[in-house]
Amino acid sequence: MSLSKDEKLSHLLDLMNLAKADESIQKIESVYIYKVAERMGIDQLELVKLETLGVEKRSLPRTEHQIIPLFHRLLILMCIDASIDDLEISFCKDLGLKMGLNPFAVNEIVTLACQKQPEHLSPDEINTIFRRFYN
Repeated sequence: MSLSKDEKLSHLLDLMNLAKADESIQKIESVYIYKVAERMGIDQLELVKLETLGVEKRSLPRTEHQIIPLFHRLLILMCIDASIDDLEISFCKDLGLKMGLNPFAVNEIVTLACQKQPEHLSPDEINTIFRRFYN
């Protein structure tokens, strides 16, 4: 099951807000968001409109197997500029909870992300942690 357009736009807006959390948007963060949008089928014009107007209502996927990859993208963006601010950490934790993810798993995964390079935080590691807390 793929994401709806509203879910994609909400996710991209979350990524934009995370990039702004430390009040310093790095070029690598902008490029990452653009590439995610491109992979989701959202063009640059829609992305600019989204940044300007936002979304009427946040739309999150209903299933965990759709939410976890979105959370992983947030972590990658948080780490991508090699400078992790406390505001970015709080943003990721808060959004993970709003997404309905297990708070203990979210804390462990964010801590792990802060300790590792983003490319070394694999989807398998994240899924293993979530499974441990859900079983």
